[in-house]
Amino acid sequence: MNLQSRRGVALVLVLWIVVILGGVSAGVVRSARTSTGIAANARAGVMARAAAESGIEALVAAIEDSLSRLEGTDQRKDWLNTLVAETERDSFALGDARFSVTLVDVSARLDVNAATESSLQTFFGQFTDPGEAAAIARAIRSAIDSGDGTRDRGVTFRPRNATPIRSLDELHNRRLVPPGILARAAQYLTVDGDGVINSRTASDTVLAAATGELRDAPSRLLLISRGWVSGHPLTHEIQAVYAISGNRLVFSHWRERSL
Repeated sequence: MNLQSRRGVALVLVLWIVVILGGVSAGVVRSARTSTGIAANARAGVMARAAAESGIEALVAAIEDSLSRLEGTDQRKDWLNTLVAETERDSFALGDARFSVTLVDVSARLDVNAATESSLQTFFGQFTDPGEAAAIARAIRSAIDSGDGTRDRGVTFRPRNATPIRSLDELHNRRLVPPGILARAAQYLTVDGDGVINSRTASDTVLAAATGELRDAPSRLLLISRGWVSGHPLTHEIQAVYAISGNRLVFSHWRERSL
């Protein structure tokens, strides 16, 4: 091989080395960017959840403070019944993160788990024909009640191993309620109640099917808090259910998800 040929081979090898090094460099850059993006998303997720949790804690503290100040006054029930409408919907800053909170009067809705088959049939009868309403009510109670529960004239005796509905989405996912009917009925339903109905805030639709205890103030509240980092698309939502006991909010359960 002459000198010119050797130079040609060397040039080709150099070019290949340049190409390989360029590919390695591009891969390193992509990997670094990916790692940076993953780290940024993880950081945003942690901060969003912390902000959402702070929103729940702040709202609980504010409600309990008001309950203490209104103890023994005639305004207490009025305040509780207007609390949902008056809850601040604006967002609040928490460093680089923000949160917003809202409230739902659970007692203004019909609880799917606490309602009897007769009550559910009456309720869904306002959205469809009697036959389909009866089938829906029977399907829901069958899905909840397992074991040897017995029913007599609309009164359901639930066995110890009953399986409650955890979210309204289950009514659709488990094909218990047709989507069109559920879309119209969902605003009147809850899975977070205790069977108590607030007669002052419940709609006529709910009151028509109510068979449980009636009160003139809520017995449970659903607190919803959403947290996020400014400029980041991820939002974390926490839904926490509390029972009202004297001047305290007693924790029942919560759900959370990333949006």
